[in-house]
Amino acid sequence: MNNQNFEMFSEYQNKALASMRALGDLNVSTAQWLINEQIALGNKVMQASISSYEQMTAAKTPEAVYKTATELAQMVADDVSGFVKSAAAQAVDTRESLKAVLDDATKLNTEYAEKAYNAGVEAVKAAPVAAAPAKASKKAA
Repeated sequence: MNNQNFEMFSEYQNKALASMRALGDLNVSTAQWLINEQIALGNKVMQASISSYEQMTAAKTPEAVYKTATELAQMVADDVSGFVKSAAAQAVDTRESLKAVLDDATKLNTEYAEKAYNAGVEAVKAAPVAAAPAKASKKAA
């Protein structure tokens, strides 16, 4: 491999590693976002459940207990619905970011495939042409 090809290969590797790093960073940030949101949702539901339990044990009538339980169920449904909407929006953002990373990787591969092809063509053009071997004539024995 000549120096020019080695430099091109090294440049490609560095850019490919940067592209893979971008993909890895996207995966990490998406996972971290999801974990944080799930923890927040779990904490919110747990706090509401504890508060509702305290209200239900202090309630004087079955109607008050029912009202508190209904409010808790509605709050959980609203929070979970909000989480799902937020996760869907995050998924759309992640898809767009992933598309950008993949588009960049595709452009990178196309660019360097063309460079490698052109370098190969130039190498073939620069190679000395060997004379074709002479064909032996067939003589009957």
